[in-house]
Amino acid sequence: MSGINVEFSGGEGREVAELLGQHRYQLDAKGRMALPAKFREAFAEGVYLTLGQDGCLYAFPADEWRRRSDEVRNRPLSGQEARAYARMFFGSADRVDLDGQGRLVIPQRLRNQIGLQREAVVVGVSERLDIWASAAWDRYEQAFAGAYSGGTLEPGD
Repeated sequence: MSGINVEFSGGEGREVAELLGQHRYQLDAKGRMALPAKFREAFAEGVYLTLGQDGCLYAFPADEWRRRSDEVRNRPLSGQEARAYARMFFGSADRVDLDGQGRLVIPQRLRNQIGLQREAVVVGVSERLDIWASAAWDRYEQAFAGAYSGGTLEPGD
């Protein structure tokens, strides 16, 4: 595994953390996961966790959380899918801070929702981290790695 790198890029006068790579972590009995020192700057204003898609958690730095929250809030309230999405996105969300040792505490409720027990895989997805139960990530990666390598997996619209 390459590990996760944090680079800062930006446009329009703002710095954006670019979170890259993947790494496996062990959670302690309290659900804490130690993050590398290079993440601390990106998450200095807190970590916004919410239920992601495909069986993972999303972990957003504060600036990206605000941007994504605005996108969700700007969807029309009259749309049933928009309401359902907002309920899942915000209703599953929790803000946590890294402790003095750079550890992230993943709330039990969120760990239960994705079946996260002891071993987690953290995947940098540019502006956020995905946090997976190890076995779930292994299945996901196996399902899509061949298509990606073979050039048949294309980014969506």
